[in-house]
Amino acid sequence: MRRSGAPARAMNWKPALVGAIVGTIITRARTPWGPVVGGVLGALFLERLFPQLREMPKAAFTEPLFELAGGVAKADGAISDAEVATATQWFERLELDAAMRKRAIAAFDRGRADGWRFEPACDSLRTYTHEQQELRLMVLKLLADIAAVDAQPASQALLDAIAERINVARPTWDSFRTGTRDTQLAADYAELQLTPAASDDEIKAAYRSLVARHHPDRMPPGASAAVRRAASDKTSKLNAAYARIQRARGLN
Repeated sequence: MRRSGAPARAMNWKPALVGAIVGTIITRARTPWGPVVGGVLGALFLERLFPQLREMPKAAFTEPLFELAGGVAKADGAISDAEVATATQWFERLELDAAMRKRAIAAFDRGRADGWRFEPACDSLRTYTHEQQELRLMVLKLLADIAAVDAQPASQALLDAIAERINVARPTWDSFRTGTRDTQLAADYAELQLTPAASDDEIKAAYRSLVARHHPDRMPPGASAAVRRAASDKTSKLNAAYARIQRARGLN
C-alpha cells in the first residue's frame, strides 16, 4: 500500500518477470526460491539488456500472456484446478495489483472461451517483445508450465503454433521444450518426495499415501475454507505430477 502523499513509482515489472522465469527455469527442481532470486536479478540487470522494456505498458504484455494461458489450459477440452493454480502463481511473480489481476483473469477467460483464436494475442506479444528471442522463449516457458499440467497433445500442438506465430525458430523451440520437460519431470518426482530412481511400486505407494494425507475430504470438520483450498490445490498438484510420471514411464 502506498503511503499518503508519496508519488507512485513505476515498477520495473518486465525485467522482474524475465528474472522470475529465469529463476524458475534454473532452480525449479531444487528450490522454490529460484523465481525470487531471478526476479531480483532481472530488476537489476535485464533492463540493460532490453532497454525497450521500460517503455512497455504492463497491460499490453500481461493481457495477451494470460489470454494465451487460458487458451493453452482449455486446449484439451477442460481446465483443471492445477492449471488454474499454475496460472494464478504468476499473479504473485508479476506483482499484479488488484486491478491488473482483474484484467489478467478476464484475459484468461477470453482465452478459454469457445471459438477463441490465438493469433491476435500472439501478434501483440510478437510486437511488444521487439524481436527478442530470449524473451519470447521465456513467455513460452510460462505457457509450457500450464501445458505440462495435463500434457495432452492438443495443448502441445497449440504451443507449437504459438511458438511459430511469435517467430521462435522450431529447432530453438524443440531444444528449449526438451529442457523444460526434463525440469518439469524432476519437479514432479520432488512433488511425490521421490527421485527418478524410485521404482514403479514406490511411486504408486508414495502417490497414494500423499493423496490420502492431503485430500480435502481428510480435513477435520472444523477446517477453514483456506485450509480446504490449500488441500485441494495440493491434491491437484499431486494428481498432475503423478499423471505426468505415469505417461513418462508408460504406467497404467
